[in-house]
Amino acid sequence: MNFLLISDSSDPRLDDYRNIPDPELLRNRGIFVAEGRLVVRRLLTESAYPTRSVMVTEAAHASLADVLAARSDVPVYVVSSSLMQDVSGFNIHRGCLAVGERPRPATWQQVAAGTRTLVVLERVANADNVGGIFRNAAAFGADGVLLDDSTTDPLYRKAIRTSMGASLVMPFARVGWLPEMLHA
Repeated sequence: MNFLLISDSSDPRLDDYRNIPDPELLRNRGIFVAEGRLVVRRLLTESAYPTRSVMVTEAAHASLADVLAARSDVPVYVVSSSLMQDVSGFNIHRGCLAVGERPRPATWQQVAAGTRTLVVLERVANADNVGGIFRNAAAFGADGVLLDDSTTDPLYRKAIRTSMGASLVMPFARVGWLPEMLHA
């Protein structure tokens, strides 16, 4: 059994879930947050990114029981909806969050090596648009995504959710200044 019932919002095991709406804080802590049952399932079953823990309501725990049982290495914290909202700082009506560790950034050369199809994003500021592009890139069989420095983080919670977890499995890299990369 890899789950713990937690009823105290000050429990230090929940610290990674505090202040989730602040993407800069999460980035500085070297983590990202996956939200929703389908996305958390994908993180646990398809992604190469390490998962630190999962925080779920009882209903979400039951829904993910098969995956959570197979991942005994991942702590699972079962909490009430109100405690989840208090700790995270926003209303999570899906009842399911997971914290993953940010990978070491890949270079665009590493992502591009041996690929046939790449998607390149320039100045895409909206997280939903970034997530949608990742989801479409995966659906159309792209091998990776390259992003200029001004494009929104694909590991931002909203981008991950909109991508349906595609940004957790699709290789990506920052390219810096796009014309220089295209010239190379």
